[in-house]
Amino acid sequence: MSKIEFINITSTSDNKTCYLNQVFLEKNKGIVNDRYYNNFKSKKEQVTLINQEEIDIFNKKIGKNVAYKDFRRNIIISGINLIKYVNKKIIIQNVTLKIHELCQPCNYLQNKLAIPNLVKMLVNKSGVRAEILSSGFISVGDKIKVY
Repeated sequence: MSKIEFINITSTSDNKTCYLNQVFLEKNKGIVNDRYYNNFKSKKEQVTLINQEEIDIFNKKIGKNVAYKDFRRNIIISGINLIKYVNKKIIIQNVTLKIHELCQPCNYLQNKLAIPNLVKMLVNKSGVRAEILSSGFISVGDKIKVY
């Protein structure tokens, strides 16, 4: 069963991220109160998702326990490999997302977490970017349907 494990936002790029139990995703705008809400370069940047399993593997490799929220992705999910759904749609509650592309790690994250080679270790494992096709609330524990 695939589901949402954590939801994570921040109001500005330089602030710490925080977990929330529920958020509102607005079509063509993003997650209400998130740093990218109505402030993105492309529709594919409205929301980011990452697999909890990839973070767990990464933490095991480096022998640390970096918090899921510190990877700065909005929705941490389990039970499905997001990479297989690039150019496809997923549904969470009544919200439909179109996954557009991989969301590669960046030097900002590597420097923020002070983990050498983070970028290299997380290439193609750092989540996906998605567009919000229909608005609605999502919550931790919600199941994910794919099609």
